Amino acid sequence: MASASAASHAESEYKKVICSACDFYKPGDTLECAAFKVLKYLVETGKLTLEEVDLAVSQACRKSSA
Repeated sequence: MASASAASHAESEYKKVICSACDFYKPGDTLECAAFKVLKYLVETGKLTLEEVDLAVSQACRKSSA
């Protein structure tokens, strides 16, 4: 049962990091876009860390202040 809870926590953390900058994401949304699935796969297979994804989101998805 603990592994199901850990998986749920990881999924929640992925959504927080990956989806936070997306204009289409709504908290509580159960839909997963292709970009989320690809990034989740890359993190889970060790190709990227969640910290690297977070850095990329912060750099590439900055909202302009204009």
